[in-house]
Amino acid sequence: MNNLMKTTIVAFFVLFAFAGYSQKLKVTSGKLKALSAYKSYNMEYTYHEDLKIGKKSEEEYLSEKQTDKNEKEAGSGDAWVAAWHENKEGGKFFEKFETLFNDVLSGDGVTASRDNEGADCTLKLEVYFLDPGYHIGISSKPAYVSMTATFVADGQEIAVVDLSKAPGQGAGGYDFDAAYRISESFAKTGKTLGKELSKQAY
Repeated sequence: MNNLMKTTIVAFFVLFAFAGYSQKLKVTSGKLKALSAYKSYNMEYTYHEDLKIGKKSEEEYLSEKQTDKNEKEAGSGDAWVAAWHENKEGGKFFEKFETLFNDVLSGDGVTASRDNEGADCTLKLEVYFLDPGYHIGISSKPAYVSMTATFVADGQEIAVVDLSKAPGQGAGGYDFDAAYRISESFAKTGKTLGKELSKQAY
């Protein structure tokens, strides 16, 4: 069996396995249909103070990664942690959510963006769980993200949605970078929530 055939087979099984994953969406308060009156959203993004990275606290996870990478190559762990914070706090992950959320709802005349002071409604997203997953060639696991989405308008909470375990993985299996896999998890969440809003509210 040549390398091309091996790569094709691996990619097939990655896609097949990935197809079995789906995100869970649960409205925990209010009703999404009540959002039909709102067509513009101001996005607010935060991480829970007790954010979990897999089974570890964020502090434990970053410390282990930093030490492990620095032992293999001096300074690489420090650079990795700096990149983690840049992606997380700089908004790279949430940008993927926002892009897919807007793509899904554009046909309904809905827009969403940060610092949108004139918006009809505020959508507050709070991430409480992240699993970066892994890809080591012969074995892989998608990233996962879980968050709550709270819709607020005129000082009133309209609805709260729990979006848990959104999988993030490259379609072709070439997703060796953790930040890429996580970004895909955020994109999946934006698409999932957008579709449910389009279905129930618009």
